[in-house]
Amino acid sequence: MAEEEIVMTPSKRGNVTCISIEKVRKALIDESQVAHKAGGQYKGLVVKKQASDVENSSPPQLQLEFKCFLVDRKTGKNVPESRILKFWFSAETNYFDKVSSAYDFFKELIKPEQFPRDYVGFIKKVMKQMQLQQYTSTKRLDVELRPLEELEGQAPNTGTGQMETIERKTEKSKEIVVQEQLLLTLESAYPNILPTDDLAQMLNTDQRTIQEQLRVLMGRNLIKEMEPGKWVRKVLDEKTEVKIVQQMPIQSHGNKPSVAIITSKYYEKLAVDAMMENKTTFVRYKTEGESNVYTIGNIGPHKVVSTKLPQIGRQMAAQISSGNTTTRLLGIFSDVEHVFLVGVCGGVPHYTDYYNHVRLGDIILSMPNNKGQIFIYCDKKGEDKERNQVQFALKSWAPQDPLLRSIAERIYDRAHTDPSFHPWEDYIYQGQQLLKGQEVAFERPRPETDRLFMNIGGDDVIEVGHPPVPEEARFAERAGAPKIRLGAIASGKPLIQEDQLRMEFTGRHQCVGVDTEFDQVLEAIIGSRKESFICIRGVCDYYDGTKNVVWQPYSALAAAAFMRAIIERIPVQRAD
Repeated sequence: MAEEEIVMTPSKRGNVTCISIEKVRKALIDESQVAHKAGGQYKGLVVKKQASDVENSSPPQLQLEFKCFLVDRKTGKNVPESRILKFWFSAETNYFDKVSSAYDFFKELIKPEQFPRDYVGFIKKVMKQMQLQQYTSTKRLDVELRPLEELEGQAPNTGTGQMETIERKTEKSKEIVVQEQLLLTLESAYPNILPTDDLAQMLNTDQRTIQEQLRVLMGRNLIKEMEPGKWVRKVLDEKTEVKIVQQMPIQSHGNKPSVAIITSKYYEKLAVDAMMENKTTFVRYKTEGESNVYTIGNIGPHKVVSTKLPQIGRQMAAQISSGNTTTRLLGIFSDVEHVFLVGVCGGVPHYTDYYNHVRLGDIILSMPNNKGQIFIYCDKKGEDKERNQVQFALKSWAPQDPLLRSIAERIYDRAHTDPSFHPWEDYIYQGQQLLKGQEVAFERPRPETDRLFMNIGGDDVIEVGHPPVPEEARFAERAGAPKIRLGAIASGKPLIQEDQLRMEFTGRHQCVGVDTEFDQVLEAIIGSRKESFICIRGVCDYYDGTKNVVWQPYSALAAAAFMRAIIERIPVQRAD
C-alpha cells in the first residue's frame, strides 16, 4: 500500500473555521500548497496553506456535533463553541463499522485526561488519531468550529458534572424551593411517615420554616398530618378506593393477584395504577418503621398488585429496606407468578448511530446480552494491570421463565412489521387523561429539553448533539412517539461517578439503560422463587433515572403503558 500522510487544509466561511483532514498518498501531495510538514512525534502530519473553501465532492457519511463550554484559564469565563465532526470512509466500509469507528474516535477524542483545551491542540489530536491503525477505514474528517452566541452558549450548571439533561430554571423564592424539596422528600419516602424534625434535618432548614411550608402544602391538599408533627404525601386519586389497614385482608381465591408490579418513585406508582381498573389501595401506616402500600386491581384478564418501595438508593438502610419490602410483598401475595419492575432509568446514548441512540421518553425492555444477563450490578471497579484495562466486580440476574420476554419480543416484532400497531401509545394517552389532576404534568416534555451533557474534567463540559435521522429512516420516523429499546440494564455506584467509565461499562456489557441499585430487589425476587420477571423502564435522563424530574412523569407513564400491553397478553391459567 502506498504511503499516506495526514493532510490538513484550513478554510474560513464567515465566523466558521473549517478544517479538512484527509489521508493523501505522499506522491499526490502538491508541495507548492504545503505550509508546514511536521517532524518528531508529529511526523506524517502536513498543513496546507489556507484555502478559500474546501470542495465537498459528496455529503459526509456520518456527522457528530457537540458544544464545548471550556473555562478560559486566564479569565475564568466560559468560552462556548460549537464543533462538528464530519466523517467519510472507504467504499467497502459497512454501516456498522462506520458508526463504531466514528463512536470510538469520538470517545478517544474526549477523554478527560487528554482533552485539548486549546484550538491548536484539538486539531493536533484529531490529526494524530487519524494515523492510528484502528481508524484505517476513515479517509477524511472535517472539523467545523463556530463560536456560540451568548444565549445558546450558556454553560449548563450540572452540579455533579455528570451526563444529564438540563432545563434552564427560573429564579425561585426560598419558600417555593423549600416546598418543592419537602414534597420531593415526602414522595420519595411514601408511604412512610416523616416527622417535622427529620424533615428539617434532611433539608438542612430551620424547623419554623419547615412547619410553615408544611402547612402551605397541607392547604394545597398535597400532604396530610397523620399525627401531630408527622407527615405523609397525600395521593390524589378519586377513582381509587383507599383503605387504611393494620393487616392485609385475606384475598378470596378468585381475587388473588398473579402479577406483582414494583415501583420506586411516587409518580411511577401513579402511572402504573392508572393502567388498572376496579382498583383498591390498602395502606398500612406505621409512625415508627416502614409503612406499606398495595393497590390491587385488574389489567386485562389478570388481577395485579402494585407497590412502591419506601426507600431506594445506595445507602445500606435503603438497600435493606427495598429487599425487605419486596420479600414482604411476595410473601403476602404468594400466588404471584410474574413480577414487573416498572419505572424510569437513564438511557445510554450512541452519538453516531441513530438506530441505537437512546432518547428521552424511549421505553427499555430488559433483554439478555450475549452472556444471558438482563440486569448487571457493578459493585466496585479495579484495574487489570496485565491487560491495562478496568475490571469490574459484578452481580447479574436473568429470569428462568422466558414467558414475559417472549411476549415482549412478539409485541416488538409486530410493531416493526405493522406500523399501525402501537397500543401502548393509546394507553399513554388514556393515562394522561386520568392523571390530569396531579401536581405534575404527565405530558411529553418539549423536544428542546432533551439535551445531553458530558463532563470532560474539572469544570469543562460539552453538550453532544443527537445523531440526525438517516434519509432511509425518515419515512418511519414518528416524532413525539417513544421508541422501544431491547437490551440489558446496568447499575452500580462506580458507574454514576464517571461519564467515561459508564460509557465503557455499558458498551462492554451491551447495556441500553442505567438504573438505580435494584440488586436487593432482584435478590428478593429470586429468593422468593419467582422465576418470571422483567424490567420495563422509561428513559428520563442520561444518568441513572434520578436527575431529570421534567421527564420522569411522562417516561414512567410510557413504561407503565408498555407493561399493560404485556400483561394483557399473558395467558390465563384456568383452574382444573
